[in-house]
Amino acid sequence: MNSLVRVHQWELDEKRQKLADMERLLEKLEKDLLTIDQAFEAEKLIAASSPEAAAAFPNYADAVKQRRQRIQDSMQILSASIDSAREEVRASFQELKKYQTAESNELRREQAKRAKREQQALDEVGLNLYRRRMARRA
Repeated sequence: MNSLVRVHQWELDEKRQKLADMERLLEKLEKDLLTIDQAFEAEKLIAASSPEAAAAFPNYADAVKQRRQRIQDSMQILSASIDSAREEVRASFQELKKYQTAESNELRREQAKRAKREQQALDEVGLNLYRRRMARRA
C-alpha cells in the first residue's frame, strides 16, 4: 500500500508542477501584453511629435494589433489547459487521499492485531502463573 501512495503522490506532484508551469506562462503572457501596450503608448506619443514616425506608425500599429491578438489567443488556449490541469490535480488528489486512507486503515488494523496478540500472550502468562499457584496450594 505504501508503494501505491508514493506513486500517486509522485503523480500528484508532477501534475501540480505542470499546472504551476502553465500558470507562470500565463503570467508571462499577461506581462507581455502590458509591455506591448506600454510600448504602443510610447510610440503613439513619438508619432504625434514626429512626422517621420507618424508615417510609419500605421504599420507599427497593425503589427502590434496582430501580436496582441496572437498573445490573447494563446492566453485563451492556455487558460482552458489550466482549467483542465486543475481538474486533473483535483482528481489526482482525491485518488491519493483514497490510498492514504486505505493505508491508514491497514496500519490501524495491523496495530490492533499486534495489540491483540500481545494481550493474548500476556493473558496466557497470567493464566499459567495462576495455574502454578493453584497447583502449589493443592
